[in-house]
Amino acid sequence: MSQVFLPAYYQPSALAAAWLLAVYAVYLQALIVRRVRANDRDAGFGWWLGGAVCVGTGVWASTLLSLVSLKLPIQTGFVPDIILAAWLPAVVISGMTIWMLTHTHLSNRLRALGGVAIAVGVPMITFVDVSAMMLRPEVHWHGGWSLGGVAMLVAGAALGSVLLRRNLADEHVFHKLLTVAVAAGTVMALGQWMLVFAVQVPAGSFSLSTGQLSGDSIEFLLTATVLMLLVMGHLGTVQDEKSHHRQQRLAASLRQAQNALEEAAQQDNLTGLPNRNGFERALKRKMEGEGDAPADLSVIALTIDGFRAFVETYGHALGDDLVRHLAGRLRSVAREGDVLARADSDEFMLMCPAMGGEHPTAQLAQRLLELVREPCMINGHDLAVSASIGISHYPDSTNVEQLLRHATDAMLTARRAGGGVYCFHERGMDRGNAQQIELQRDLRHAIERNELSLYYQPKLRADNGRLAGVEALLRWRHPTRGMVSPVEFIPVAERFGLIGELGQWVLNEACRQVRAWHEEGLDIPIAVNVSPHQLRRADLEQRVREAVRRHRVPARMLIMEITESVAMDDIDASIRVFDMLDAIGVRLSIDDFGTGYSSLSYLRRLPARQLKIDRSFVKDLANSRDAQAIVEAVVRLAHALGLKVVAEGVETQDQADILAQLQCDELQGFLFGRPMPEHELLAWLVQRGWRPGVDTLRAAPSDTAPRGAAPAAFGEDDIVTAWSELEELTG
Repeated sequence: MSQVFLPAYYQPSALAAAWLLAVYAVYLQALIVRRVRANDRDAGFGWWLGGAVCVGTGVWASTLLSLVSLKLPIQTGFVPDIILAAWLPAVVISGMTIWMLTHTHLSNRLRALGGVAIAVGVPMITFVDVSAMMLRPEVHWHGGWSLGGVAMLVAGAALGSVLLRRNLADEHVFHKLLTVAVAAGTVMALGQWMLVFAVQVPAGSFSLSTGQLSGDSIEFLLTATVLMLLVMGHLGTVQDEKSHHRQQRLAASLRQAQNALEEAAQQDNLTGLPNRNGFERALKRKMEGEGDAPADLSVIALTIDGFRAFVETYGHALGDDLVRHLAGRLRSVAREGDVLARADSDEFMLMCPAMGGEHPTAQLAQRLLELVREPCMINGHDLAVSASIGISHYPDSTNVEQLLRHATDAMLTARRAGGGVYCFHERGMDRGNAQQIELQRDLRHAIERNELSLYYQPKLRADNGRLAGVEALLRWRHPTRGMVSPVEFIPVAERFGLIGELGQWVLNEACRQVRAWHEEGLDIPIAVNVSPHQLRRADLEQRVREAVRRHRVPARMLIMEITESVAMDDIDASIRVFDMLDAIGVRLSIDDFGTGYSSLSYLRRLPARQLKIDRSFVKDLANSRDAQAIVEAVVRLAHALGLKVVAEGVETQDQADILAQLQCDELQGFLFGRPMPEHELLAWLVQRGWRPGVDTLRAAPSDTAPRGAAPAAFGEDDIVTAWSELEELTG
């Protein structure tokens, strides 16, 4: 005989409220997971705990409302303690769900175990709520509805988990999350309804909890209270997300500002190129970044020859325009992947990966030299400059620091060689640099320790052999090294900024010696060499005036020799300096004539009194007609311009005789005397018949003709003809 059950019906409003809370709980759960992920550990823990309470309360209320919808023909109620006891499992289940959704790298096995626990836990909440009705006899559970309800709850939990994990990472998925919440919440609400439909109350049953928690008001109070809690949790997530976005925007602004500052700190404002810091950073990324270092990489250091003198002459504005113009030219040859930077006011650096060896790099260096050398018109000025290039190469230079240092060392070597060339770094330069550094330390103290001295080499008149003057040559007697060759210490002085101090010492010592000789009855002009550094000093005129004034020396007794290449490096600046020195009364001589790049127009503008023929033209005089023709053309040109001619490097009598026949004015070389200290020079004079204390020795008459004035026998046509012959002979 089948058992009879009480008839039951279900209140739609309670079922609707249960569905609403289920959907809202799933949606809020998604928002909570996003907040846990977005915050740090401490704040994330707070959101996880608060979210578990809010979402768990929603699940608990939804389950209870589904049961409240059950209406029986008997009075029923709920035991409050049992109902509240069902709340804790709901919170725990929600906490587990949030934790699994937050941790994206959990194994599938762990997720499956968690899903089973959740699927079992939700039906258990319904069973606990039913037990709170205290029905006697016990209720029966319809098997089909019970299994269907559990299946629906499992399906809803799985559906929600999968869909939420796919959409949580998207920042703009409000509609997607809401759709997922509606789908998963509906499935889970159906599961809860089916479990309620499975409740069968036997006929004649009664409730032991009548009057405890019952009445129509429970539906409204429960729905309103829990919905308010869910809304408050929702608003909290919205505010936190807004705050998080503000922080992100602020952090992004700060990063952008920091990146802008870093970029500005690594960029040259004048050219827009990276500066030295930016270049070093790019080189480090290339050498020390991800993956292996490049198999082949070259670093090129390029400096503009004579740029500082250029700026002193034309001003910084034109110098800046020139740098910008050259930067544009250099950009045109940089390949994709190359890095061009302005490392200093007059220096560029170029990183070239995968050049393919020394030969392609040399071709690139030559192209860079040609680009810089091409004349350019800037602000009405027709400008032409040259460059010195140093090259280092990986793997010969093994790291970033070596690549930079070796390229700079090679560039300095190229500049010391006269500029306008490129130079590869070679092994052994490091040892040479170490020696130079040690040498410059000693050189800085050489003056105060009286280790420097002047040696004098006589210059004789070619026609009668009389003393015309001497050239002062600097010598250094090191306390442990002995005599150090000028070939060693002059480049060191130039590289380390000591050449100005040495030049001033030579100038003062030469003037002092002229005065000392004058008091002994000797009036001998002394020629001193002027370095490029001295020539470009703004106070050179003042220093020369001070030297001749201090030692009470006639300025005409001082001859300042300036090499042709240095004089032509910046002709306008050279002319200004020459004019100032000529106004003092100092005689000027162009040294090493024939090795530079003079033009007749420039040569005529220089207020020089002498030309010194370079020794390379003198050494082949005895057996080379070409050499004789070149010297003859130089002598004719110099005389046409009203200049005296001095031939240096005379070592044989044949050379002296030929030079005399070619009407060279003065001769200098080992044939007559090597450079010697002052006391040996006096002994040399005695050997030639001078008697100290008895004879008054006067050197050859000084040049008194106006500068640039040609002898009467020469005219304009003679000057042009002589220059044309010289250009033809020298190519």
